[in-house]
Amino acid sequence: MANNLQKMEADVVIAGSGPCGATVARELSRNGKKVVILEKGPWVKKVGNVLVFSKAVENKGQLKTIENDNSIVFTARCIGGGSLVYNGAVGEPDHAMWKKYGIDLTQETQEIRKECRVNKVPDHLIAPAVKHLLAAANELGYPWKPMDKFFDPSKCKAGCMKCIFGCPENSKWTAIEFIREAQEHGAKVLPNVTVRNVIVENGVAGGIMARGNNGQEYEVRARVVVSSAGGMGTARILQRSGIPEAGNSFVGDPTVSVMGFLKEGTGQAGEMSMSIGWHDDEHGVLFANAFPARSIYTAMELMSPHKTKGIRNLFRYRKGMQIMCKITDDFEGRVFLEEGKVSKKYTRRDLQRFDYGKATAEKILIKAGCDPYDFEYSKAVLGHPGGTARVGHLVDSNLQTPIKNLYACDTSVFPEDLGRPPTLSLLALAKRLGKHLNGLESGGKL
Repeated sequence: MANNLQKMEADVVIAGSGPCGATVARELSRNGKKVVILEKGPWVKKVGNVLVFSKAVENKGQLKTIENDNSIVFTARCIGGGSLVYNGAVGEPDHAMWKKYGIDLTQETQEIRKECRVNKVPDHLIAPAVKHLLAAANELGYPWKPMDKFFDPSKCKAGCMKCIFGCPENSKWTAIEFIREAQEHGAKVLPNVTVRNVIVENGVAGGIMARGNNGQEYEVRARVVVSSAGGMGTARILQRSGIPEAGNSFVGDPTVSVMGFLKEGTGQAGEMSMSIGWHDDEHGVLFANAFPARSIYTAMELMSPHKTKGIRNLFRYRKGMQIMCKITDDFEGRVFLEEGKVSKKYTRRDLQRFDYGKATAEKILIKAGCDPYDFEYSKAVLGHPGGTARVGHLVDSNLQTPIKNLYACDTSVFPEDLGRPPTLSLLALAKRLGKHLNGLESGGKL
């Protein structure tokens, strides 16, 4: 083992290269700090097709909860993390909520909006059927409107439908941009390396132990450790580092989709997903358009338990209409130490929100011209597992854990349920942490 151990030193070592890890690395490296980033997954350099999923996500996007209720937990493992395979949707941070925990993200949110090209979806990029969906929702009294997205509209290609395949047009912002900028300032990035635990000596973090896919082991010594491995990844790292409470409960922003088929006309094929929507604060549900690309649609129908209907639906692709319903869920479940093992129990309130979302989506789809007797409902997908190391419980307002110099910065620190796209909140949190770490001085250095 000694001969296979590579030792490294840095000012800061970061586990994870998603939005938070990339942002912290960028902020620190630009200020002259020596940064090492360890990423469990690979660089996915060729984007624009469905194969991106198999390379970029855990268990090829099919990680299920132990309850065996068909719920799927979706997490990314690649350079750039979830930003490579997200739709680029923007949700404004709940500033009042964060301030309750001593965190003001106002300035950082404004900075990120400029740096990560947040723009409202323009009219010419909203597909005709999506405009029809928008009109149907508005006529029923639901105030849907065009959404903000992390993208450059001038580079976006209408009808592309490849946002979640990495964006071949280079319109969508991803954390890879910040990773590359950090590299330009000297940061070292190690892909395909799994962090096992934090080195803790006398209650103080001193580095990270990790192993690469090729068996190479790493001991990265650093004065500051930042875990940005995601809600589940960070929970396991903290558990192995002497914080067993991590992962005792979590939220996941579970999403279900309702699909209908138009009696006449053309459906949402060719749309930009999540280009319009509305967050129903009263009932805790985010609604948005979200129709799959043909490759994903085909795979879903062929894997359907109703084979005959699935095959029939293959020929109805262009008549399909779909609405996603993302609920604000309760803190329940457990992220276990074993990889791939997670429990998530839905509360009575969660189930009521699912049903409210589905019923509302049905009304809108019927108004848009879909057959009211021909709806299909997706499995619940937990796309943002978080709250496993909550602010106010396991980390303080500076995101430091009970272990000195060990910080967590990702969805794990969310103190309350969210129910809306988290990326803007994550980037603002990471930028704030970067400023905090840059401001720490000990003999003039971090």
